[in-house]
Amino acid sequence: MMQSLIPLYCLTGFVGAGKTTALMTILRENPDKKIGVIFTEPAEYLKEKDTDLEQLPNGSVKCICEEEALPRALTRMQEQQPDMVFIEISGLSDPVRIKRILDRPQNRAVLEHYDQRRTICLVDADNFMEQIRDVKMVEHQLCHCHLAVINKADLVSPELLTALRAQIHRVNPECEIASCSFGGFSLELLSHEMNISESDEECSGDIQNPDSIVINCVHRLETEKVLAFIDLFKEETYRIKGFCLFENGWNQIDVVGSRVSLSPCMPHSSSRLIFISKIGHALSQPLTERWREIISLPMHQHD
Repeated sequence: MMQSLIPLYCLTGFVGAGKTTALMTILRENPDKKIGVIFTEPAEYLKEKDTDLEQLPNGSVKCICEEEALPRALTRMQEQQPDMVFIEISGLSDPVRIKRILDRPQNRAVLEHYDQRRTICLVDADNFMEQIRDVKMVEHQLCHCHLAVINKADLVSPELLTALRAQIHRVNPECEIASCSFGGFSLELLSHEMNISESDEECSGDIQNPDSIVINCVHRLETEKVLAFIDLFKEETYRIKGFCLFENGWNQIDVVGSRVSLSPCMPHSSSRLIFISKIGHALSQPLTERWREIISLPMHQHD
């Protein structure tokens, strides 16, 4: 008996749009489905360079890998026979690059097990207008989606929501547009007929991503001091994320705009904060100086 193909979706969107929250919502609200989730990250952000699978409580499966390891991750995911698979594309990554990795001749055997469906782009309602003005990748991600979902719709006025829809339509007249709040992404959205754009041409001009600056520290940190340090750089960053060893243990940090969230996480070899800068490497020196003033512990900074 021939095994049915596994539906495969790609989820793109700029940093802080809420992609991971949306996927976790899908997992939580569909306990009867075995869903595979693959998170892609730039290699330098990963603790391990592997494609190990993690079984989730409801039987679903997740995996974190660098982009070049995606075909290997899909092979391992297929062996688990999930009902569907989502690839979350890193917020600074090009969805066309992911498509080209998958389309390489040596990866055809992997994709024979999958039904490649649509690309969904998650849009941050609260920050989109600034992002699309300043960051070419935001427009590029939107150009290559079949469905745009405006997330955090509860944070903006009806007038701004209308303006967001109009802006998205100008960038990509072919895509469907939906909205949600709190990452409340529903699988029902995927049942809609979505227009398909077969073009994988890049948007005009070279795409320059915002610079990312990473701080590593092997010492236990004080929560209050780290939050005070982060607060100084909210205006100069699109997002701050990472994980820190605090007084109460390991915590994941996520900062988008003025919103800061902390949540318990697995231990790591050292604390790490990633600053996605609006002002390029001009942020490096102030980070070093303010860290010295506020945190007063040794750290290592790199791009």
